[in-house]
Amino acid sequence: MDKLNGNDIKSIFKSIRDVVDLNKAYLIELDGIMGDGDLGITMSFGFNKITEALDNLNIEDIGMFIMKAGMIMADEAPSTLGTLVATGMIKGGKALKGKKEIDLEDIIEANKSALNGMMERGKSKRGNKTILDSLFPALDALIESKNRGKNLQEAFNEAYKASREGVENTKIMKSVHGRAAFYGDKSIGNIDAGAVLGSYLYEGSNNYIQNL
Repeated sequence: MDKLNGNDIKSIFKSIRDVVDLNKAYLIELDGIMGDGDLGITMSFGFNKITEALDNLNIEDIGMFIMKAGMIMADEAPSTLGTLVATGMIKGGKALKGKKEIDLEDIIEANKSALNGMMERGKSKRGNKTILDSLFPALDALIESKNRGKNLQEAFNEAYKASREGVENTKIMKSVHGRAAFYGDKSIGNIDAGAVLGSYLYEGSNNYIQNL
């Protein structure tokens, strides 16, 4: 299957929730090194609220569905990263508005819109040791897979692996945003908790898509 419908998107959100819940304690631990230590709590709460709300919605328009998820995240997890993730969902959803099915090209365009929105909102860019540093490599992998004619399962498997590599690469970066920026050069050597969350978005998506 190379297209996803609204029910698939619902299931992907549930799969992401499961991955975040499973790694909640790890996110708390990572975020506690240079942040507030609440990342696992806020993201688990946000994704659980999304799945609870979307379970009761019958929206065929995938773009509207994802935008709604972003609005829920913004309301329920109003942290710095929660706001960025919410922005990405809303911007990505807008790019898919009116679509009842989406393919790899649609997913790529939505991700481009999502990341542009996140960069604008967070005043950050690739290489600043943020969630973007796992999401951009994943997007690159999706684009490369499309150019090579790979199917959806292959594309997401490559994207997930790329997101994990992106996480590891944050070890050599210096934090320039948020509380972690106060640590300056001392932030080098630690992986970024936000980037780890970004990889979980792809891990959850990939877990579902591999079973289509």
